[in-house]
Amino acid sequence: MSTLPITSLLDEDELALQHAVRRFMLQEVEPLSEKMEREGQPPRELFRKLGDMGFLGSFLPEEYGGGGMSIATRAIISEETARVNAGLDISLFADIVLFARAVAAYGTHEQKLKYLVPVLTGEKVGSMAITETKGGSNALGARTTARPVGQDWVINGTKTFITNAPIADFILVLTRTSGAERELEGGTWFIVERGTPGMETGKPFDKLGMRSSPTSEVFLQDARVGAEQVLGEVGQGFHYLLRSLDVERVLEGASTIGIAQACLDVAAKYALEREVFGKRISQYQLIQEKIAAMESGIELSRTMLVRLLRAIDRGEKVTREAAILKLYSSQMTVQAASDSVQILGGYGYVEDNKVARFFRDAKHHEIGAGTTEIQKIIISREALRRYG
Repeated sequence: MSTLPITSLLDEDELALQHAVRRFMLQEVEPLSEKMEREGQPPRELFRKLGDMGFLGSFLPEEYGGGGMSIATRAIISEETARVNAGLDISLFADIVLFARAVAAYGTHEQKLKYLVPVLTGEKVGSMAITETKGGSNALGARTTARPVGQDWVINGTKTFITNAPIADFILVLTRTSGAERELEGGTWFIVERGTPGMETGKPFDKLGMRSSPTSEVFLQDARVGAEQVLGEVGQGFHYLLRSLDVERVLEGASTIGIAQACLDVAAKYALEREVFGKRISQYQLIQEKIAAMESGIELSRTMLVRLLRAIDRGEKVTREAAILKLYSSQMTVQAASDSVQILGGYGYVEDNKVARFFRDAKHHEIGAGTTEIQKIIISREALRRYG
């Protein structure tokens, strides 16, 4: 069964990586999926195996244990991971796309040795804490504060819905160190290590989907960190955040495609085997319509994804296009998951079948990394700007 992107989209090294990741996911991750869903987190050994295979830092600097390849390699790994277990992919997203990529971009050499290297080997796990109870999409409204005390900083505040928080060794915390609420100036990132006095993580949330990925609150009460734990420049944190959003949204598109592809894998196979009224259901036009919608949505999303990854490699701004991909692919994936459940009928409605998990996991992508509504605002704003 061939479900790979057309050859012209990827170069030979990227195609070889895709085949290797697919084998790894089927051999190493698929057998663990039920256990991860039940326990609510990936086994630590799996991070180390991913690090050994070079699947964590494929696009990050070789000097610190990365692969030095194109950013498309991160998308390839993400798609094939989500195709088997989307919860694991979300944990890797927080670990690599959010934490490791930020440290690689803004960290000092010493910080990269201390924090980036062990994350890329899988010995340590990273996370990023942005969202607060008073604002998810309103990142500039952060009420977590940090104030200087001697040579150190003291952090106070609460973060919520933080992916990997229950298992993370390092949490990148966004704080306000100066300026008024909603001001772009005055944000500062701190790398807070597990075990820091004053920092605690809450009980993992019991979520609708992405159950293989642990999510919780992060509590900071007079958590004291050294000046060497400031990431980048003091006061520039919100700028760093806004610069990263486009790439994050593009890469999340890979996860949505992976889930949709998994839905099609199961639904098409079932449609070719299931007989109703003396005919395989694949022969009925209403089933064909659902299969056609999945195939078309996946192909359109994947083609746009790779185009945007190449644009990012060239240093181009993709704010409008990233929002379009995020909006379209997330809605497409939710519909694909719903259609796959419908095609399987009663079998799709029981937890023993993977499509029930796909259905729950898909919904995350209409919320995480910017809601559907936020994407529509961005797209309309960018469109109107051309006419204004």
